[in-house]
Amino acid sequence: MIAAAIAGVRFWRTPRPPTPSAARLPADVRILLQPFRKDTFALPLAANGETQYRIAMQAGATLVYSWTASQGMVSCRFADQRPAKASEAHGAFVAQSSGWYRWRWNNPTGDSITIRLKLSGYYEPQAAPPAGMPPAGMTYDR
Repeated sequence: MIAAAIAGVRFWRTPRPPTPSAARLPADVRILLQPFRKDTFALPLAANGETQYRIAMQAGATLVYSWTASQGMVSCRFADQRPAKASEAHGAFVAQSSGWYRWRWNNPTGDSITIRLKLSGYYEPQAAPPAGMPPAGMTYDR
């Protein structure tokens, strides 16, 4: 009787399927595997200078962002959007393809400014990849 019960347990036990590598999954599933992030960065912007900040996103991932300049107006451009002059901006963005997306700020004044950037969504910050290497499959830069 015990032998029959053990044989029955072995019969019904099925092995787990192997976990697929994220690289082989469709893009919409890879997005679900990325952790939701929420970060705030203080970026120095020198007098008459320029600074930039990059994030890596998978195709279809969503990002909500806002930034403010500590004083005055700055020129800003995000990804392939039109350049603008403002002291703050906010919006939402859906990545059309996997790759790097970049903000660029130019300071036309003679005073140093701090840009306070707030991000929420599915992305990897600039500091995550090792020494200038993009995350796997993310070589395109906007």
